[in-house]
Amino acid sequence: MARARADTGNFPKEPHSVSLKASLAYPSPAVDQEFILSANLGLPPSFGSAHVGETFSCALCANDELQAGQTFKTITGTRILAEMQTPSQAVPLELHAADGFEDETGPGSALQRIIRFDLKEEGNHVLAVNVTYTETTGDGKATSGRVRSFRKLYQFLAQPCLSVRTKATELEAPEVQDPYGKTSMLLYVLEAQLENVSEATIVLEAAKLQSREPFKSTSLNWHAEKGEGVHVECPILKPRDVLQVAFLVEQKEGVSEGLEDARNSLRREGRAILGQLAIQWRTSMGERGSLSTGNLLSRRRAA
Repeated sequence: MARARADTGNFPKEPHSVSLKASLAYPSPAVDQEFILSANLGLPPSFGSAHVGETFSCALCANDELQAGQTFKTITGTRILAEMQTPSQAVPLELHAADGFEDETGPGSALQRIIRFDLKEEGNHVLAVNVTYTETTGDGKATSGRVRSFRKLYQFLAQPCLSVRTKATELEAPEVQDPYGKTSMLLYVLEAQLENVSEATIVLEAAKLQSREPFKSTSLNWHAEKGEGVHVECPILKPRDVLQVAFLVEQKEGVSEGLEDARNSLRREGRAILGQLAIQWRTSMGERGSLSTGNLLSRRRAA
């Protein structure tokens, strides 16, 4: 009576000959064992969440896993295509060659491409990757080749990193002299609370108000009145930390651009558009993130 053994018959006797270099994101002869990021560079089918405002980037690698010396079958014409499926649309992705990594052919080789995608929407995202190649068997003639393909889907959730709450307060309007007499200037203070709603610590690099004509803004925050090249210690926000920033928004003297629209908006709706808040941060791993709000309005005036 024949008996099956668990350690024979199901596995090749010879060790797998695929080079370890084929699975490295950035192959290098120098490996620092004290700084290993393999767990971060892996891309499982579902790898958690990412943050709106950051750039999603990863390396896609298609490996030729035929054993060295095998001549009965060859793989040629390998191609990688990718698209990002967001809650509102599907976006084809541009693939870039990895720096310092040359495309190779043959057993143990790998085709590697880098993708980058700016996350602008909250919700579920799916990275869809298609790999096509030609498999040639037998005598190696073109007539014996078959085009094969497979598709892989990688799912993740894009969540907000910062929550922004704003309040605009109108100050007592100063008066300036013009050819037609005295004119009241518009003057506001815009306050914003920035809350880290993610589960990671971030470094807030900048919070700037991009004012709209006829206004100009003056920052009252940590980077105010700092010249170029001056080191500024940026705020560090741990999860659920809140930082308050403020800006002085005042009407430009002698500027008519946008003034009529602002005054019409004040007469019609009781408030004016002050500008947009632009925020930049870095994660603990150095990745950049940015966020721009919609148009920020002054508080509605009482009728």
